[in-house]
Amino acid sequence: MAVKNVSDITLSGGITHPVKRGHHGILYGVGIGPGDPELLTLKAIRVLKEVDIIAVPKSKTDGESIALDILKGVMDLHGKEIIELTFPMKKNRDELAASWNNAKDEVLKQLDIGKDVAFITIGDPLLYSTFIYLMEALKNNGGSGIKIKIVPGISSVNAASASACIPLANSSERLAIIPATYEEDKLRQTLKDFDTVVLMKVNKVMDKVIPLLEELGLKKNAIFVSMAGWKEQEVVKDLDTLKGRELDYFSIMIIKKS
Repeated sequence: MAVKNVSDITLSGGITHPVKRGHHGILYGVGIGPGDPELLTLKAIRVLKEVDIIAVPKSKTDGESIALDILKGVMDLHGKEIIELTFPMKKNRDELAASWNNAKDEVLKQLDIGKDVAFITIGDPLLYSTFIYLMEALKNNGGSGIKIKIVPGISSVNAASASACIPLANSSERLAIIPATYEEDKLRQTLKDFDTVVLMKVNKVMDKVIPLLEELGLKKNAIFVSMAGWKEQEVVKDLDTLKGRELDYFSIMIIKKS
């Protein structure tokens, strides 16, 4: 099928990609999996090869992007235009808002001149992802006409479940996925109400979670998984060995009653 208002250019690797004239580019939210480059989907790789620009998140201005490092393990990025967007790991709303606005403005600038942009994110773009904030910022600040497409990725929850060989849910079982930083009363109620509970970012609250599991008689039902899908992956069933340890940011706990 012929495409109007398009001129073809050849990107690195001999891939021919149309450059649109006279309309917005497309924003892709691309999940690149939990850490193992082999867990990128075929569609993710194809889209990343075809887009004009890959936008990569990082937590520090002078730091490296973890997502970009994962991508380098499976793709030749020579000649590909990369833009880095900094999202500091801070709770200050003003600082965060400034970061999101800067990222939104940079992406919108590229989309406005007709370039397709793929924002890569660890795991899945629509599950506790950096991309969600960017997408909402675009929708709420002048980007309502932007076309957004999502390329799902394997989440850290799936990777942790596979690493521990624990089914997340079966038949009529109920599954909850929540931040471990929930208020203790809400955390306790969730553990009572659901058959399987996945606690995200459990690293900073382990000393609070373990006593709560003991109180509810669920400590032996819990498995801790750190760096799921990475070479440094760790699966721990004896939670007592984790007390007092400095745990990695990419830490998940799965509590399954049955």
